[in-house]
Amino acid sequence: MVHELRRGGGGGPGGGGELPPRGPAPKPLLELLEGVEGEVEVALLEGRLLVRGGPLRAELHTAPPFSLAVLEGVGEEVFRAGEDFLKALRSALALGRHLTSYQGKVLVEVEEPRVRVAATDGYRLHLYTVRAEVFREGAYPLPAQAEEALKGLEGEVSFRLAWDGRALVAVGRDGRAGLPLAEGGFPSYRNVLPQVPPVGRIGAERKNLLEALKRALVVAAPQNHPVRLQAGGGEVRVQALDEAWAPVSEEVLPGEGDGEVTVDGRFLKEALEEVEGEEADLALYPGPRAPLVEVRDGRFYALIAGLSPSQNTGGQG
Repeated sequence: MVHELRRGGGGGPGGGGELPPRGPAPKPLLELLEGVEGEVEVALLEGRLLVRGGPLRAELHTAPPFSLAVLEGVGEEVFRAGEDFLKALRSALALGRHLTSYQGKVLVEVEEPRVRVAATDGYRLHLYTVRAEVFREGAYPLPAQAEEALKGLEGEVSFRLAWDGRALVAVGRDGRAGLPLAEGGFPSYRNVLPQVPPVGRIGAERKNLLEALKRALVVAAPQNHPVRLQAGGGEVRVQALDEAWAPVSEEVLPGEGDGEVTVDGRFLKEALEEVEGEEADLALYPGPRAPLVEVRDGRFYALIAGLSPSQNTGGQG
């Protein structure tokens, strides 16, 4: 990724400036310099940035080079969005950065009047949808490493196409970041979205369910962290399972609904942490081997593959 940081405040989307041939992410370098008084010596040596001043001796590894024309020759504006989009994009990239192949990417879909970010690892799908000012519709796959490039951006950001169409350039009030588009395709996630009515539902207070999941994960089998949820009679049972698929812990929470599912507890916990409401409402849909679990609120949607006993002999990542 390529970063530019402009000195001083102000300046809306679209400014310019001189750029070095290689550059580190801005915040780590700034944090180092803020603690140094007097002169500072900076040298670039074989991909490392050496910083020396007073008692400070530091070495930073720089980002790989990328066409600087990305930042100097930005073209057509694609969309403009605020802090809520940056938050959504960072969350999706955080899921993607641990993965490989197409799973190491996120997809940014621009469609009036909103922008949607999709991330998947083959076992779960996360969708983030925010309203935006759209100028050019399209789909743009980004590598998960783009998360690092966004660290210096805040507030409203304009996303523009690079002059050669091979990157998006995020232009904010304090700087710009070049985000090269990822190569290859992204899975057609719409094919897995449920098209039939749910076969069950599990509802509980989100905070209570999250805390119960965290405790269950301490003792659940380490391969797939299986946690079973059972709803009925005004209660929701949360059970941690061992390698033999037997319960090793159980909590009973006030709740509602009717249904049962076993899921990787980590995946469900991470999805519930993205939900902003006080209630957790899980919908269960038929799946190829086990029910699919749907979690949603106004801006976030997750679809998680349930577990079956045969899957507890291997890992899901």
